Amino acid sequence: MICFFVLSGFLITHLLVTEADKTGDISLREFYVRRMLRIFPAFYGYAVFYVVGRLWIKLPIDWPSLASCLTYTSNYFFAFSNHPLATMLHTWSLAVEEQFYLLWPFLVWRFRNNRVGLIRGLGCAIAAIWAYRWVMAGFSSMSTYVFGSFETRADALAIGCLIAIANRENRIPRWLIDNKVLSLAAVITVCICSATQLNGPRFAWALTALSFAILIMHSVAHSRSLWFRWLETPLLTNLGLISYSLYLYHPFANRLPAAFRNIPSEVAFAILLATVSYLFVEKPFLRLKQRHVHLS
Repeated sequence: MICFFVLSGFLITHLLVTEADKTGDISLREFYVRRMLRIFPAFYGYAVFYVVGRLWIKLPIDWPSLASCLTYTSNYFFAFSNHPLATMLHTWSLAVEEQFYLLWPFLVWRFRNNRVGLIRGLGCAIAAIWAYRWVMAGFSSMSTYVFGSFETRADALAIGCLIAIANRENRIPRWLIDNKVLSLAAVITVCICSATQLNGPRFAWALTALSFAILIMHSVAHSRSLWFRWLETPLLTNLGLISYSLYLYHPFANRLPAAFRNIPSEVAFAILLATVSYLFVEKPFLRLKQRHVHLS
């Protein structure tokens, strides 16, 4: 999830600064319309699927928990609740993402002519979040809060934002993006941190975010090289198309009958659900979203 946050911060910021460079301004209204058309249909379709499924098999629904999911506050609700929804628990990360959307586009618009100031501000914010999280991680009673709250996760988003602006302003040193050994070290670090957690929020999260940011910078700078050309293969491209729905529906893969609970069956089932969601829910709204895209 840390890698997702870094990538999201990078992509959203890239779109915002590209719009500013092309038009001289950023339309916050158009931004939010595009985000709503991208996020809301698939998510609320998933919520309907969840509710109907629970009612169909006559299982109870925790309505307060569900309400927190539908209002993108589940990260805080789950932090203080003992009744998270099993197949909706992952929406905490979507809540963090939506909270990011409420803050960051306005800041980019406000400082669109002072990107050096944005870079400095992001650097200070990242350092402050690391210090804050270090302290909070020392309280065992706050572990769930540290795991899901926006303010303890925002550093990964901010790192993605930082490299997007720095890349746009040509402020990334060549030695940082041309060193293949560094790229390999970043891959190893992401794998090790993801597997071992290295003391979790105090070390692993920051190391994972920084390492993945390095990989993003390298992939952008060397997209045509053999190291990164595989990212454009048809398989990965098609998975990218359904990635949002795949994120939403993957918990249902764990609900298969016992006879089908194996990795190939679970992966296939998750991809099937995601493909149906993409074709019949996402795609129609994505066509509508294109009317609000002024970037090419």
